[in-house]
Amino acid sequence: MASTIIRTAEQDEYDLADHPLFFVRDVVTSEHSPHLSLHRGRIEPGGEITPHRQEHTETIYILSGEVACTLDDDTCELGPGTCLVIEPQAMRGLKNIGDQPVELLVVFTPPLT
Repeated sequence: MASTIIRTAEQDEYDLADHPLFFVRDVVTSEHSPHLSLHRGRIEPGGEITPHRQEHTETIYILSGEVACTLDDDTCELGPGTCLVIEPQAMRGLKNIGDQPVELLVVFTPPLT
């Protein structure tokens, strides 16, 4: 695969029906890398990534905003500069608990296809 420059501002943003007020841009996909996929997400106030399970390891870095984080049976509040590394099949969810959008980066290994 060739090296490439990706400008996220030029990418389409879309919402996920199962996750209210959560919007995503697919920054790096399996087209770009066989090792990982990288996504930029935004959770609007009152929105959430509803609790769910993934088959992939998911790494989430919170850039801004405040969330209530569900990991398996635990819930805690997290803010900017927090990084989560979530193993496959663990229950995970994030709910925006502030009045500003939550901006985050999400990496899946292996990449989502």
